Amino acid sequence: MLKKEYEFLTEFDRVSINELASGIADIYSPNNRIEPELIAEKVGITYSYGNYGINSFDGMLEHRSGRFHIYINKDRHDNIYSDRARFTFAHELGHYFIDEHRTALESGISSHCSFTGFKTKDRVERQADYFASCLLLPEERVKSYCKRKKFNFSIIEELSKKFSVSFSATSLRFSAIGMHPILVVYSYKNNISWYWSSQDFPFKYLLHGKDKLPVDTVAGEYFLKGFYPKTSEQVWAMDWFDYVKKGDIERKFKEQCKIHRDHCLSIIWED
Repeated sequence: MLKKEYEFLTEFDRVSINELASGIADIYSPNNRIEPELIAEKVGITYSYGNYGINSFDGMLEHRSGRFHIYINKDRHDNIYSDRARFTFAHELGHYFIDEHRTALESGISSHCSFTGFKTKDRVERQADYFASCLLLPEERVKSYCKRKKFNFSIIEELSKKFSVSFSATSLRFSAIGMHPILVVYSYKNNISWYWSSQDFPFKYLLHGKDKLPVDTVAGEYFLKGFYPKTSEQVWAMDWFDYVKKGDIERKFKEQCKIHRDHCLSIIWED
Protein backbone atom coordinates (compact mmCIF):
# COMPACT_ATOMS: atom_id res chain seq x y z
CA MET A 1 0.00 0.00 0.00
CA LEU A 2 1.15 3.56 -0.68
CA LYS A 3 1.49 5.99 2.18
CA LYS A 4 -1.88 7.66 2.66
CA GLU A 5 -0.71 11.12 1.64
CA TYR A 6 0.63 9.73 -1.64
CA GLU A 7 -2.25 7.41 -2.47
CA PHE A 8 -3.39 8.63 -5.83
CA LEU A 9 -6.79 6.92 -5.84
CA THR A 10 -8.46 4.09 -4.00
CA GLU A 11 -8.91 0.80 -5.80
CA PHE A 12 -12.67 1.39 -5.85
CA ASP A 13 -12.16 4.78 -7.51
CA ARG A 14 -9.78 3.30 -10.04
CA VAL A 15 -12.15 0.52 -11.11
CA SER A 16 -15.47 2.38 -10.98
CA ILE A 17 -14.25 5.54 -12.74
CA ASN A 18 -12.55 3.51 -15.45
CA GLU A 19 -15.79 1.59 -16.11
CA LEU A 20 -17.80 4.81 -16.15
CA ALA A 21 -15.48 6.72 -18.49
CA SER A 22 -14.88 3.76 -20.81
CA GLY A 23 -18.63 3.25 -21.15
CA ILE A 24 -19.18 6.91 -22.02
CA ALA A 25 -16.39 6.76 -24.62
CA ASP A 26 -18.00 3.69 -26.21
CA ILE A 27 -21.45 5.31 -26.26
CA TYR A 28 -20.54 8.74 -27.61
CA SER A 29 -17.34 8.09 -29.61
CA PRO A 30 -17.19 4.36 -30.38
CA ASN A 31 -14.76 4.52 -33.30
CA ASN A 32 -13.12 7.92 -33.36
CA ARG A 33 -10.82 10.12 -31.30
CA ILE A 34 -12.67 11.32 -28.21
CA GLU A 35 -13.97 14.88 -28.60
CA PRO A 36 -15.09 16.22 -25.20
CA GLU A 37 -17.04 19.10 -26.74
CA LEU A 38 -19.19 16.71 -28.78
CA ILE A 39 -19.98 14.65 -25.68
CA ALA A 40 -21.02 17.82 -23.86
CA GLU A 41 -23.33 18.77 -26.72
CA LYS A 42 -24.92 15.32 -26.79
CA VAL A 43 -25.80 15.43 -23.09
CA GLY A 44 -26.99 19.04 -23.18
CA ILE A 45 -24.06 20.79 -21.50
CA THR A 46 -23.24 24.22 -22.91
CA TYR A 47 -19.67 25.54 -22.84
CA SER A 48 -17.54 28.57 -23.54
CA TYR A 49 -13.88 29.52 -23.81
CA GLY A 50 -12.95 32.85 -22.28
CA ASN A 51 -10.26 34.92 -20.57
CA TYR A 52 -10.81 34.62 -16.83
CA GLY A 53 -7.34 35.48 -15.52
CA ILE A 54 -4.11 33.55 -15.17
CA ASN A 55 -4.63 32.92 -11.44
CA SER A 56 -8.30 31.95 -11.44
CA PHE A 57 -8.99 28.39 -12.71
CA ASP A 58 -8.30 25.94 -15.54
CA GLY A 59 -11.92 24.95 -15.95
CA MET A 60 -15.22 25.31 -14.15
CA LEU A 61 -18.53 23.43 -14.19
CA GLU A 62 -21.49 25.58 -13.24
CA HIS A 63 -25.02 24.47 -12.40
CA ARG A 64 -27.68 27.12 -12.69
CA SER A 65 -31.45 26.92 -13.24
CA GLY A 66 -31.29 23.19 -13.83
CA ARG A 67 -28.61 23.39 -16.54
CA PHE A 68 -24.86 22.80 -16.65
CA HIS A 69 -22.23 24.98 -18.31
CA ILE A 70 -18.48 24.41 -18.71
CA TYR A 71 -16.02 27.32 -18.72
CA ILE A 72 -12.50 26.81 -20.09
CA ASN A 73 -9.99 29.50 -19.15
CA LYS A 74 -7.94 30.47 -22.21
CA ASP A 75 -5.49 32.38 -20.02
CA ARG A 76 -4.24 29.07 -18.58
CA HIS A 77 -4.00 27.12 -21.85
CA ASP A 78 -1.78 27.61 -24.90
CA ASN A 79 -4.83 27.40 -27.15
CA ILE A 80 -8.27 25.83 -27.09
CA TYR A 81 -7.09 22.93 -29.27
CA SER A 82 -4.15 21.95 -27.05
CA ASP A 83 -3.90 18.60 -25.29
CA ARG A 84 -4.16 20.43 -21.98
CA ALA A 85 -7.39 22.20 -22.97
CA ARG A 86 -8.86 18.86 -24.09
CA PHE A 87 -7.91 17.33 -20.76
CA THR A 88 -9.41 20.22 -18.81
CA PHE A 89 -12.68 19.85 -20.74
CA ALA A 90 -12.73 16.10 -20.07
CA HIS A 91 -12.01 16.80 -16.39
CA GLU A 92 -15.10 19.03 -16.19
CA LEU A 93 -17.14 16.29 -17.84
CA GLY A 94 -15.92 14.08 -15.00
CA HIS A 95 -17.54 16.40 -12.48
CA TYR A 96 -20.78 15.99 -14.44
CA PHE A 97 -20.72 12.22 -15.01
CA ILE A 98 -19.48 11.17 -11.56
CA ASP A 99 -22.73 11.00 -9.60
CA GLU A 100 -21.30 12.28 -6.31
CA HIS A 101 -19.87 15.39 -8.00
CA ARG A 102 -22.98 16.17 -10.05
CA THR A 103 -25.27 15.70 -7.05
CA ALA A 104 -23.22 18.15 -5.00
CA LEU A 105 -23.61 20.80 -7.72
CA GLU A 106 -27.32 20.12 -8.06
CA SER A 107 -27.78 20.44 -4.30
CA GLY A 108 -26.80 24.09 -4.29
CA ILE A 109 -23.10 24.57 -5.05
CA SER A 110 -23.35 26.98 -7.96
CA SER A 111 -20.00 26.15 -9.57
CA HIS A 112 -16.84 24.10 -9.19
CA CYS A 113 -13.48 25.68 -10.10
CA SER A 114 -10.72 23.24 -11.04
CA PHE A 115 -6.96 23.14 -11.44
CA THR A 116 -6.34 20.09 -13.56
CA GLY A 117 -3.43 17.84 -14.45
CA PHE A 118 -2.86 15.72 -11.31
CA LYS A 119 -1.44 18.66 -9.35
CA THR A 120 -3.73 18.52 -6.32
CA LYS A 121 -4.19 16.04 -3.49
CA ASP A 122 -7.92 16.77 -3.30
CA ARG A 123 -9.78 13.49 -3.88
CA VAL A 124 -12.57 15.07 -5.92
CA GLU A 125 -10.07 16.69 -8.29
CA ARG A 126 -8.04 13.51 -8.61
CA GLN A 127 -11.19 11.57 -9.45
CA ALA A 128 -12.04 14.05 -12.20
CA ASP A 129 -8.46 13.98 -13.49
CA TYR A 130 -8.54 10.20 -13.60
CA PHE A 131 -11.92 10.26 -15.33
CA ALA A 132 -10.42 12.54 -17.99
CA SER A 133 -7.50 10.18 -18.61
CA CYS A 134 -9.86 7.17 -18.84
CA LEU A 135 -12.22 9.00 -21.18
CA LEU A 136 -9.52 10.25 -23.53
CA LEU A 137 -7.56 6.98 -23.44
CA PRO A 138 -10.20 4.20 -23.49
CA GLU A 139 -8.75 0.98 -22.11
CA GLU A 140 -9.50 -1.37 -24.98
CA ARG A 141 -8.19 1.10 -27.59
CA VAL A 142 -4.95 1.55 -25.67
CA LYS A 143 -4.55 -2.22 -25.32
CA SER A 144 -5.18 -2.70 -29.02
CA TYR A 145 -2.51 -0.14 -29.94
CA CYS A 146 0.06 -1.68 -27.58
CA LYS A 147 -0.68 -5.31 -28.39
CA ARG A 148 2.50 -7.36 -28.94
CA LYS A 149 4.75 -4.31 -28.50
CA LYS A 150 7.72 -4.58 -26.15
CA PHE A 151 7.58 -1.80 -23.58
CA ASN A 152 9.86 1.18 -23.77
CA PHE A 153 9.52 4.87 -22.97
CA SER A 154 8.57 5.75 -26.56
CA ILE A 155 5.32 3.75 -26.31
CA ILE A 156 3.96 6.26 -23.80
CA GLU A 157 5.08 9.11 -26.08
CA GLU A 158 3.33 7.45 -29.05
CA LEU A 159 0.10 7.00 -27.09
CA SER A 160 0.26 10.63 -25.94
CA LYS A 161 0.46 11.84 -29.55
CA LYS A 162 -2.08 9.38 -30.96
CA PHE A 163 -4.78 10.21 -28.42
CA SER A 164 -3.83 13.90 -27.97
CA VAL A 165 -3.33 13.57 -24.22
CA SER A 166 -0.48 14.94 -22.08
CA PHE A 167 2.44 12.68 -21.31
CA SER A 168 1.71 12.71 -17.56
CA ALA A 169 -1.92 11.66 -18.03
CA THR A 170 -0.89 9.01 -20.56
CA SER A 171 1.77 7.55 -18.25
CA LEU A 172 -0.72 7.24 -15.40
CA ARG A 173 -3.27 5.67 -17.69
CA PHE A 174 -0.73 3.17 -19.00
CA SER A 175 0.23 2.30 -15.44
CA ALA A 176 -3.39 1.80 -14.41
CA ILE A 177 -4.23 -0.44 -17.36
CA GLY A 178 -1.28 -2.62 -16.38
CA MET A 179 0.11 -3.84 -19.71
CA HIS A 180 3.63 -3.56 -18.31
CA PRO A 181 4.65 -2.85 -14.70
CA ILE A 182 5.89 0.73 -14.35
CA LEU A 183 6.22 3.31 -11.59
CA VAL A 184 5.34 6.96 -12.24
CA VAL A 185 6.83 9.61 -9.93
CA TYR A 186 5.96 13.30 -10.18
CA SER A 187 8.27 15.71 -8.38
CA TYR A 188 8.42 19.47 -8.04
CA LYS A 189 11.52 21.36 -6.93
CA ASN A 190 13.20 18.16 -5.76
CA ASN A 191 10.21 17.08 -3.68
CA ILE A 192 7.94 14.17 -4.51
CA SER A 193 4.36 15.32 -5.04
CA TRP A 194 2.87 11.90 -5.81
CA TYR A 195 3.70 8.48 -7.19
CA TRP A 196 1.68 5.59 -8.48
CA SER A 197 2.62 2.17 -9.76
CA SER A 198 1.07 -0.63 -11.74
CA GLN A 199 -0.45 -3.24 -9.44
CA ASP A 200 2.24 -5.79 -10.38
CA PHE A 201 5.20 -3.44 -9.97
CA PRO A 202 7.67 -5.27 -7.68
CA PHE A 203 8.25 -2.44 -5.14
CA LYS A 204 5.64 -0.24 -3.44
CA TYR A 205 7.71 2.00 -1.14
CA LEU A 206 10.11 4.73 -2.17
CA LEU A 207 13.47 5.04 -0.46
CA HIS A 208 13.02 5.85 3.23
CA GLY A 209 9.48 7.10 2.52
CA LYS A 210 10.82 10.66 2.38
CA ASP A 211 9.41 13.53 0.37
CA LYS A 212 12.77 14.39 -1.15
CA LEU A 213 13.97 12.57 -4.24
CA PRO A 214 16.74 10.00 -3.77
CA VAL A 215 20.03 11.52 -4.95
CA ASP A 216 21.23 8.55 -7.01
CA THR A 217 18.35 8.71 -9.51
CA VAL A 218 17.95 10.51 -12.82
CA ALA A 219 15.37 12.87 -11.31
CA GLY A 220 17.47 13.47 -8.20
CA GLU A 221 20.55 14.29 -10.23
CA TYR A 222 18.58 16.72 -12.38
CA PHE A 223 17.57 18.83 -9.41
CA LEU A 224 21.06 18.53 -7.92
CA LYS A 225 23.13 19.23 -11.06
CA GLY A 226 20.69 20.85 -13.48
CA PHE A 227 20.96 18.40 -16.37
CA TYR A 228 19.53 15.02 -17.32
CA PRO A 229 19.97 12.41 -20.09
CA LYS A 230 17.40 12.36 -22.89
CA THR A 231 17.48 8.56 -22.99
CA SER A 232 16.82 5.94 -20.32
CA GLU A 233 19.45 5.33 -17.67
CA GLN A 234 20.11 2.29 -15.53
CA VAL A 235 19.28 2.55 -11.84
CA TRP A 236 19.26 -0.09 -9.13
CA ALA A 237 16.46 -1.18 -6.84
CA MET A 238 18.33 0.23 -3.83
CA ASP A 239 18.54 3.68 -5.53
CA TRP A 240 14.77 4.18 -5.54
CA PHE A 241 13.13 1.73 -3.18
CA ASP A 242 12.92 0.95 0.50
CA TYR A 243 12.70 -2.56 2.01
CA VAL A 244 14.87 -4.08 -0.72
CA LYS A 245 15.75 -7.64 0.21
CA LYS A 246 19.34 -8.79 -0.05
CA GLY A 247 18.54 -10.91 -3.08
CA ASP A 248 16.97 -7.92 -4.89
CA ILE A 249 19.82 -5.44 -4.39
CA GLU A 250 21.22 -6.18 -7.86
CA ARG A 251 17.87 -5.87 -9.67
CA LYS A 252 18.27 -3.42 -12.55
CA PHE A 253 15.70 -0.80 -13.55
CA LYS A 254 15.46 1.84 -16.23
CA GLU A 255 14.51 5.43 -15.50
CA GLN A 256 13.63 8.13 -18.02
CA CYS A 257 12.27 11.58 -17.31
CA LYS A 258 10.20 14.34 -18.81
CA ILE A 259 11.43 17.67 -17.50
CA HIS A 260 9.85 21.10 -17.58
CA ARG A 261 11.68 23.65 -15.44
CA ASP A 262 10.96 22.70 -11.80
CA HIS A 263 8.67 19.81 -12.76
CA CYS A 264 9.88 16.26 -13.34
CA LEU A 265 7.97 13.13 -14.29
CA SER A 266 9.94 9.91 -13.93
CA ILE A 267 9.03 6.57 -15.49
CA ILE A 268 10.75 3.58 -13.88
CA TRP A 269 10.54 0.03 -15.16
CA GLU A 270 12.53 -3.16 -14.67
CA ASP A 271 15.35 -3.68 -17.12
